[in-house]
Amino acid sequence: MLYDRPYMRKPLAVSFKSTTDYIILFLIIIFVLQSILKFFSLETLLLSVFSLSFDNVLSGMIWSTLTYSFLHDGPLHLIFNILGIHFISRNVEQHLSKSSFISFYFFSVFAGSILWLIFSTTGSSLIGSSAFVMASLSFFCLKRPDNPITFLLFFVLPITLRPKYLLIGVLGLEIYGFIFSELKNTSGIAHSAHLGGMMAGAFMTTKYFNYLALPKFTFRHHNKNSHNTKSDLSPSYTINLDTDRKLETQVDKILDKINERGFGCLTKSEKDILEKAKSLFNEKPNSHDKS
Repeated sequence: MLYDRPYMRKPLAVSFKSTTDYIILFLIIIFVLQSILKFFSLETLLLSVFSLSFDNVLSGMIWSTLTYSFLHDGPLHLIFNILGIHFISRNVEQHLSKSSFISFYFFSVFAGSILWLIFSTTGSSLIGSSAFVMASLSFFCLKRPDNPITFLLFFVLPITLRPKYLLIGVLGLEIYGFIFSELKNTSGIAHSAHLGGMMAGAFMTTKYFNYLALPKFTFRHHNKNSHNTKSDLSPSYTINLDTDRKLETQVDKILDKINERGFGCLTKSEKDILEKAKSLFNEKPNSHDKS
């Protein structure tokens, strides 16, 4: 929606305003707890219950297919995942409702755990939220494949490219690492979990994840003082959610263009689309913000 765009709102003080912020806070709290237990030589107990391993799953600890994502192997591991969540997952959250975004998290880490379990070796275990980060990257790149983005390569070199090329590059690196490192057991990086997360993120961009063939909803107004004639049962207004989402996608692209080059760069057709969206949103009483 128009009012969901960050640059359409006034600057706010630093505070926890999104589910992404709470996920990051939760991961930090768990890491602090993990570090305290490690100081008292009790971390092994925590890992034995909540990290993912083939033995844990066989022992009935099914929850470990999700809880492994809360744990991290050192501060650098945590920092890299938090950076990915902050810069990538936050953009994904703008496309989903709160409940859908939470489902996004658990579905992606579960998919990562399943693919990792298929190729895991005896005695190995998995921790970290990288599957969620990779799912977010996949989701974002597939949702906006041709919108140029700029990021810092190695946090130093500014690189501008289209998200679809970024996704192809990362996917190639993960497949290479999976075949030549993980399968040969020469690396501690769980590329299979990353690939599982990327597959989950790709699946979540389809209508089969959260928007299962949404029908057209028609709201009818009935006058109790009149007979059930055709005019009495005519819809007072109609909301076609599928059409609305297409319009919202067009509006998102136009707003991104405004953010990059200013309002003056818009064509007449793009300005007409904005006017159409404005009038449509104003006409909908009690409409729900579902992206």
